Amino acid sequence: MTNICNLKCTFCPPKLKPNGTMPLEKFEDINSQLTKFTKELAYHVVGDPLVLSNLNEYLNISLKHDLKVNITTTANNISAKNYETLMNKTIKQINFSINSYNANSHKKTLQEYINPILDFIDYAQNLEHEYFINLRIWNLDDTKSAREFNSAVFDLVNKRFNSNINIEEVYQNRPKNIRIARKVFFNFDEYFNWPSLENEFVSNKGFCYGLDSHFGILTSGEVVPCCLDQNACINLGNTNESSLEHILSSKRVKDIQNGFKKGEVVEELCQKCEYRTRFDK
Repeated sequence: MTNICNLKCTFCPPKLKPNGTMPLEKFEDINSQLTKFTKELAYHVVGDPLVLSNLNEYLNISLKHDLKVNITTTANNISAKNYETLMNKTIKQINFSINSYNANSHKKTLQEYINPILDFIDYAQNLEHEYFINLRIWNLDDTKSAREFNSAVFDLVNKRFNSNINIEEVYQNRPKNIRIARKVFFNFDEYFNWPSLENEFVSNKGFCYGLDSHFGILTSGEVVPCCLDQNACINLGNTNESSLEHILSSKRVKDIQNGFKKGEVVEELCQKCEYRTRFDK
């Protein structure tokens, strides 16, 4: 719905497109069209949905069309004013990008950043929320570059929820998830390089879930194969000009899909994407 974010994380690529927010009327139209293709939406292609003061209006549109919603946010400015919105019953999952703190220059202390997130989780727990909450730590690497930061985060969370997340065990075992409380988890992953036409060639062989399990629609209405194509390098069409059904049945879409099925990578951006190589395993 928006490509605006109130942080500039070092792990995110530069944004080339101007700031924008999708009008509610257009969002309604796209939600209506999406019911033919999916039951689930992710309100996130780089932009942070919590920057929208009327986020609940977007959620209610998705609720109206019986679409479940995943929200990913830095939660940089989360406060009690967001609480009611984040209890909307169409929400399936909320992801808090915790390592966004470590990827910015903050005037806030870590406690000032983390505690409002934990306060919200306490609020949601008291109301027995049905969706999942993930605290994302996507900064694991072999050099343990974020070890000190991660340890400080674990200490704050362990103290609040009486959990026992151990930094040494995380780096040794590399789990994908660790449960903190009812339907609340740490979610772990590694750093990754965003695809770019400026990147070195990776391979023209392989597989990706783009246009298989998901595709993206940018604020501008442009349709892209995956959530990592924030600048529409692979512009499949625009929902302001064509229907989704027409766009997703185009020859270019079919060529990408058929290529991946045969282990062939046809688009230049995909050929320069390191992230997709994890699916070759």
